[in-house]
Amino acid sequence: MPLYEYVCNSCARKFTALVGVVSSADSPACPKCGGEDLTKLVSRFSRGRSDEDALDSLSDMAETSDPDDPSSMRKIMREMKGELGEDFGDDIEDILMSGGMEEGEET
Repeated sequence: MPLYEYVCNSCARKFTALVGVVSSADSPACPKCGGEDLTKLVSRFSRGRSDEDALDSLSDMAETSDPDDPSSMRKIMREMKGELGEDFGDDIEDILMSGGMEEGEET
């Protein structure tokens, strides 16, 4: 079922509604005032990416980044986490959040 964005012409609230594809489905109503005088907004959509697309994107990023630049490596690690949904553990999370390890420090 698609999600649509609307703005209520009565109270100006913007909201998203899950709309069924059945022709007799009820029209959405504003969750704030209950109004049915709505304007459907043009909204962005996203395309699902395959794991292969995500890995290709990460590979391209790794090839163009500087391996000696810690901030570049942190950026790649964050992207990996986001794209692959991996949990790197608390130690790596602390390093990413703190900006890295000090010179000579071990994990």
